[in-house]
Amino acid sequence: MLPLDPMTCLVVDDEPLAVELMAGYVRRTPHLVLAGTATDPFAAVKRIEEGGVDLLITDIRMTGLSGLQLIKLADRRCACVVISAHAEHAIDGFELDVIDYLQKPVRYERFLVAIEKVKARSAPIVTTPPADHFFLKSGHEVVRLRHDEVLYISAMRDYVSVHTAERGRFLSLENLRDLEERLPVDRFCRIHRSHMVALHAINRVERDQVTIGGTHLPISDTYARNFRTKLGV
Repeated sequence: MLPLDPMTCLVVDDEPLAVELMAGYVRRTPHLVLAGTATDPFAAVKRIEEGGVDLLITDIRMTGLSGLQLIKLADRRCACVVISAHAEHAIDGFELDVIDYLQKPVRYERFLVAIEKVKARSAPIVTTPPADHFFLKSGHEVVRLRHDEVLYISAMRDYVSVHTAERGRFLSLENLRDLEERLPVDRFCRIHRSHMVALHAINRVERDQVTIGGTHLPISDTYARNFRTKLGV
């Protein structure tokens, strides 16, 4: 559920005045929709089982069925916020993964804080897809290189030489270790203090060398184990 999507709320309390107060808070809050109210917790169980409830707002001490028992019966079908005049129930509520605990009398400002916590819990985690390229300063220009066009990279004193499949090579005043840290470890691997290879470009691997196209690059003992582990051999 996105943070700005309508959030349907069920308010449960065996005190009618308390129900009306919380229902009023729901009605006046943007993006909240009142899915129903109940003074009978067993009626609330039935409503939750019908579906369509995003947030349960429930009192703790109620006749016949406590709020904690109601939350257990809800069985994570919806998010839960508990309300009570008795602070000693707060720990029990959080053990049931309750998002927030509101102590009566509940102020509207405090209610809004709880709703923001619910939205934050419900918001999807946004991940940034991994980059498929890197930038290299070569001479007086900055070149954009795709990972899949790079064949191998070699150190040349204070420079690195990046060899590509179609665009030749690019020299950059950068050391190999710094460039290695900028490249994805699942696509590139150091095989020698002076050489790093693109795994997709390898044509052949022998005991002490890698062949890429017509180029043979040495494998040093220092990097051999990690390299072969990446290859799965």
